[in-house]
Amino acid sequence: PADGKMNKIKWLLTWPLIFVLFTTIPNCSKPRWEKYFMLTFILSTLWIALFSYFMVWMVTVIGYTLGIPDVIMGITFLAAGTSVPDCMASLIVARQGLGDMAVSNTVGSNVFDILVGLGVPWGLQTMAIDYGSTVKINSKGLVYSVALLLGSV
Repeated sequence: PADGKMNKIKWLLTWPLIFVLFTTIPNCSKPRWEKYFMLTFILSTLWIALFSYFMVWMVTVIGYTLGIPDVIMGITFLAAGTSVPDCMASLIVARQGLGDMAVSNTVGSNVFDILVGLGVPWGLQTMAIDYGSTVKINSKGLVYSVALLLGSV
């Protein structure tokens, strides 16, 4: 009975989001929408970008309110928030006997984050916005990053 109530609460809380996504993104797995697969990809990417923006904004506001530095909030909450789904996906495919896919997902997502997540904005800054400029990297959190990395290993 408790499980049923929790499922109903979960459904009630997620229904508005599911409805908005259902109405704005064509389901290209259905024959009617097959030819719109690129539109589905682009709209999905835009929704992910919007959700990411709000997630970073909320973590920044919460960190500022609680007096926690942005570096710590970014390393702990944002990194965990992006790594946990990748970990779950890797676990699911590994349990299905697709170990190669799990490893490629683990390595591929990090490579994508570095090459695209950092490369595209930095490339735009130095080539299109302010040609020949340099990108200044804030390294205040480098000690925290290295300590957390060593601790996790």
